[in-house]
Amino acid sequence: MAWQADDGWVRHFVGAYEGSSLIGFATSSTALDTPDTTWVEVSVLPRHQHRGVGTRLVLAAEGASTGSVSRFVASAFRTSAAEIAVLVREFAEPLGYHPATTETVVELELVGADLPALRPPGGYSVSTYVDGVPAHLRAQVGVLKGLVDAQAPHGELGWQPAPVSVQEYQDEIALWQRQGRTAVESIALTAQGHVAAWTCLVVAADSRRPAQIEGTLVLEQHRGVGLGKAVKTASLLAARDLGSVTRVRTSSDDQNVWMRAVNHELGFVPVESEILLQKRVAPAS
Repeated sequence: MAWQADDGWVRHFVGAYEGSSLIGFATSSTALDTPDTTWVEVSVLPRHQHRGVGTRLVLAAEGASTGSVSRFVASAFRTSAAEIAVLVREFAEPLGYHPATTETVVELELVGADLPALRPPGGYSVSTYVDGVPAHLRAQVGVLKGLVDAQAPHGELGWQPAPVSVQEYQDEIALWQRQGRTAVESIALTAQGHVAAWTCLVVAADSRRPAQIEGTLVLEQHRGVGLGKAVKTASLLAARDLGSVTRVRTSSDDQNVWMRAVNHELGFVPVESEILLQKRVAPAS
């Protein structure tokens, strides 16, 4: 249901069948605000791998994308860098995909985590909200949300700022609520009431799944005083108070030494390696 939602993405699903049994599938997803980029995902049942099924699915998913696409982006998770190297060499590169950057997925056991409440740096205040920040702050938060990918290290991906409008922000919160998810956002405000830092943690509808940190950003002119750690800690404490969150996951680019240090200080430990790959193509005429 989350995948089918009307949330600003155009998606296609391609299935591979043996008889009447689904043995693998691929998806292509293109955001309306970045029509030049399509995300491709593929999964094949283990016993049917190494037969060319995954290759055919990727090509079919690419063929289902819109004509304005100039690159395909994909990600893969493995338990080690060695496994990722094998995937790239034997599967991705023959299809024309090349490494763009790597990330590390980390997880925090929230229940027993040592998370002391942090006093905000002088001149700032930190506040936390469930299912939406106050209306008068949503435009500012949308600007920060749109800067998360662009301002963090991202290798060869070349992400650009994509501000989130107030309507888009409200639609996203409403969609999460319909899906049974809960958004926990913490922001840092200057003495003048301007948003200087933001983070968002989304609690899954299924309590067995870890909550996911959607993003964290401190505006450049406010960096270096600990605001990132302050808002992240506040959101984690609020999530723990909900009573249903036991684990929290997030990821950051391996070159993002600042965020990796913050996560380490908060007690997050590595659980997976992720590689992001891209393939440049000429848009259809």
